[in-house]
Amino acid sequence: MHPPTVPSQVRRFLLVALAVTLAACSKAPPPLPADLQAVRCPNNRTAHASASFARGRVTFVCLAKEMADAPHLLRCDLESSPMICEDAGSLMFSRGPDGVAYPTYFPLGKREMDFETMSGGSRLTVNFRVGPPRTETFEEVETDWRFMMPEVSSLLPPGFTLAKGALCDRQATVLGSATCNLEARSASLYWNIAVSYLAEPGTPVTAEEYRAEMEHWLRFLGQLVTDPAR
Repeated sequence: MHPPTVPSQVRRFLLVALAVTLAACSKAPPPLPADLQAVRCPNNRTAHASASFARGRVTFVCLAKEMADAPHLLRCDLESSPMICEDAGSLMFSRGPDGVAYPTYFPLGKREMDFETMSGGSRLTVNFRVGPPRTETFEEVETDWRFMMPEVSSLLPPGFTLAKGALCDRQATVLGSATCNLEARSASLYWNIAVSYLAEPGTPVTAEEYRAEMEHWLRFLGQLVTDPAR
């Protein structure tokens, strides 16, 4: 029994559709803004890619080429850390004292914190969603362990307004980091942001040291994630 004959017009349509699909899959992501181009990535991880989560368009930098060439892998994974899903998005970057950035909690290939290697570095952790969290995240109250850092709103990029914080650890915890937590709003997204200074446990961290890391990281917010309503 012979297979049914496909009309020539249908064959042409299918070939055109396949060509369009392949072109879309192989299309290079748009060039990075100048600020992101200046980020120092590991020598073997200098590629970038984009994907949409929580209505925002996320730009992933410092990727291996294999990952950037397969952006379909940048999708919701309930087992991943940080977790990225349709109703919320997350980003995390670490920066060593040498200025090299990694899209992970620790430098690539390391399973645990190396205090000697990372002390003096920093980390940005971002979670964004359509609305604020349903439960309170922290109280804007100074304690023996945390202090309020004023004038943080001036460090946010255009289009962002400070909603809460920043509340900062007075010294590095047993996890090897001291963190400032703040929350912000953009046109249609709500942001939970943590900027951490990496140091040996017990190391005091000053407002000036936090401010230097915030000036480095916060300017990237609107470039790493594009608010659809902006």
